[in-house]
Amino acid sequence: MKKIALILLLGILVVSCVSASVTFGVQPHAVYNLGDKINTTIEIFPDEPDYSGVVSATLECGPKEVEVYKEFFFINGKLTKEIIVPLVKSLIGNASGSCAISLKLDGKTAVSSGEFEISNSIEVGILGWGEFFNPGDGVTLSGSAIKKNGNNVNGKYKAIIFNETFEGDVTDGNFDIWFTLPENLAAGTHKINLSVVERNNDGEVLNSGTKVSFLNVNQVPRSVEIVLDENELLPGNTIKGKIVLHDQTGKNIPDQEAYLSIKDENGEVEKLILKTDTEFSFATEKDRPPSVFALSVVSEELANNAEVKILENKEVRSEIINNTLFLTNVGNVFYEDNLTLKIGEDEVIIPLSLDLGESETYKISAPDGEYDIVFGNLKKRLTVSGNAVKVEKMEDGLSGFTYFIWIFALVLVCAGAVLVFKKERKRIYFSRRKPKVQLPGETMKEKSTIILTPGKKAELSLAISGKKQNSVVVCLSLKNYAEISSGKGNIVETLGRIFAVVEESKGFIYDNKGQMFFVFAPMFTRTFKNQRTAFETATKIKAILEEHNKKFKQKIQFGIALNHGEIIVKPEPSAIKFMGLGTLMVSSKKLANFSNGEIIASEDFRQNLNEKMNATPVSVGTLNAYVVEGLVNRNDHSTFIKGFLARQERDRQKEQSKE
Repeated sequence: MKKIALILLLGILVVSCVSASVTFGVQPHAVYNLGDKINTTIEIFPDEPDYSGVVSATLECGPKEVEVYKEFFFINGKLTKEIIVPLVKSLIGNASGSCAISLKLDGKTAVSSGEFEISNSIEVGILGWGEFFNPGDGVTLSGSAIKKNGNNVNGKYKAIIFNETFEGDVTDGNFDIWFTLPENLAAGTHKINLSVVERNNDGEVLNSGTKVSFLNVNQVPRSVEIVLDENELLPGNTIKGKIVLHDQTGKNIPDQEAYLSIKDENGEVEKLILKTDTEFSFATEKDRPPSVFALSVVSEELANNAEVKILENKEVRSEIINNTLFLTNVGNVFYEDNLTLKIGEDEVIIPLSLDLGESETYKISAPDGEYDIVFGNLKKRLTVSGNAVKVEKMEDGLSGFTYFIWIFALVLVCAGAVLVFKKERKRIYFSRRKPKVQLPGETMKEKSTIILTPGKKAELSLAISGKKQNSVVVCLSLKNYAEISSGKGNIVETLGRIFAVVEESKGFIYDNKGQMFFVFAPMFTRTFKNQRTAFETATKIKAILEEHNKKFKQKIQFGIALNHGEIIVKPEPSAIKFMGLGTLMVSSKKLANFSNGEIIASEDFRQNLNEKMNATPVSVGTLNAYVVEGLVNRNDHSTFIKGFLARQERDRQKEQSKE
């Protein structure tokens, strides 16, 4: 027995002394995802002609080690062996991250592979995603799903959008989700949660990825409303309210331009330009009969209507002066009723019938003495004389003295009218048929010299109370004013064309000795956006003057400026009175004087222009300004100007042919 045991021990020692070396023929890839297979080869080199032993492979991921391969070999030369390691949980468990494979010979580590990563992640991306959407829009969300190893995913997606779940297939790494935004979806940024998973045949999740994206929804006007303080009013009270613009959720949208018209039964009464969420008011007449005001509003291409009912107001005003009772119908309907006048302890009934604005007068009589006189809410203590308690209606009509007063007043009015008529006949105004002009500041040398008068006369005032308006000013500087003030050489006609252009664009004109100011105020243009209108007007004026200088011997040296600022304006029957605030008028004049036939725009004009200018910066003293060549991203309006000039020329020729 001892001899047999010794032989076996010697056999084991001989086998264990026979050695070999092992190495990787093919190294693992850099990255694997769960579900992949590691395909590699090992090469075994025996040190002796014959080798037998156990070769094993261990997956090492940090502290976690898993034996993934083991085989017994008996070889007598070099052997190349392919090893396949499926990366499934049943084999590797939760091993992941930075890993390596160690090869062992007979339990001893011989060599390790290069490091590689085992991942379960999917990178989810969104392709062609728009920035902003409107409620009700149809949206297509296109996405991609790529595993960490760079291979496309074939799996499932799940998206949660506005608390609604969307699910579908991911094929070859691509997927599309189509959905419609709710009509009442609030404006702002909305979150989208997106996930993609890849499963094995048993439904077990192998790889997964998530993506959070955001969808921006615009605030879209959906309705406009006229919110009134009261829908029914007594005459003389004020209609008050505001314009409310609602978005898709009913939320107010403030500071948007709105156009409000107020009409009575005879047609339009008032037009207002205002901002949404700001109050407006409109006063009604005290004697307005029962009627209905129709209010209409337009804002952001949305319209709505409302009505205000003027109620019936039966009202009599009473006064007692020197024992005389004066009754006047100050209501808005025919007044008919029996009224009671109390004289001391006695009551007298007065049957009253009065039309609108009509009055009646009554004489109060009673036996001599003092009496408390009560008529409705009117109370007085009077000394009254007479034979009995009574109230007598005074005779209708006018007394002789009253007739005299009226006749005298009528004579004065007629005399004044005659004087005004004679004075007005001496004034001669501009006419297309008379080519002479007297410019402001020039002394008239001939009685036939003609004054060029704008349709809307404007006066500059140093102190007025009126409405403050953000306005645009076009200033035209006539640099050789003294030379052209005679009006000869078609000066009148050319300036007349310029005046017509300004007034056609609803601007008003202030002429100040060679400096002409063309003012575009919202009160007259009915819009707050007057910058483009002013620029187009300045361009037309420049074209008219350049055409004049080409055709006629008498040249006009000019400069044109565009400016923006605040004015106080007050329309009056005789003229439009206005006052420029700050340095608006002075800086406009300074820029126009600097111009040499170009259009010079101020920095204030540029900042308030909603479009980009094609312009060159210049410095005019301390002012920053721009020589404007045109507006960017708008259609070229040279064709329009040429057509405009052609129409002007045709009109001029027609006028000359008529003469």
